[in-house]
Amino acid sequence: MNVLSVEHWRNTNAFKSSKEKETQLGYYKRMNSCEEVLQLVALDSKPFGTICEKIISEIFNLGPRTSSQNDGTRLGKKIEIKTARYWNGKDDCVWQHLEPEHDYEFVLCVLLDFQGWKVWCIRKSLLMGELRDKKVVTYQGKQGWWVKKSAILSYLTPIHTMTELDAFIQPIVDELTPHTPHSTQFQ
Repeated sequence: MNVLSVEHWRNTNAFKSSKEKETQLGYYKRMNSCEEVLQLVALDSKPFGTICEKIISEIFNLGPRTSSQNDGTRLGKKIEIKTARYWNGKDDCVWQHLEPEHDYEFVLCVLLDFQGWKVWCIRKSLLMGELRDKKVVTYQGKQGWWVKKSAILSYLTPIHTMTELDAFIQPIVDELTPHTPHSTQFQ
């Protein structure tokens, strides 16, 4: 008997137990996800990230990236997009490959939900400052840093529209824009 053949190893306890574990695609199907979502879930990691980044850029009408260190711009601000799918059949995900040295000011944390997207925004200064210090954002190794949704959610601002995104990043624009002092003279 060839111990390396399927006829042999399909009867191992390890293989039998693997059939009991729900896949990511199986989880989305069980949660009655629409066909478009399932199409994205079925992609490998790199194509998933690339396609989802393009979709989110188009949805939020982001301008072109200024370099390979960010994914787009809005109101003159550089934005990084991190996309994820539900993880381990739970209401959680991990946003990965966060790079503190890269040139961006905000991160859109995007989760592919069962019938669409969930999007949050955070300032890079908070993400890579205080939250790294508190070990909410942890070192992933050569691939940068990562963070679980469950660990960071209370620091994120939900974004549902372009207006909400603009309102979140606009105060930073205003702080950097010189203001003309108002006249105090009465006429």
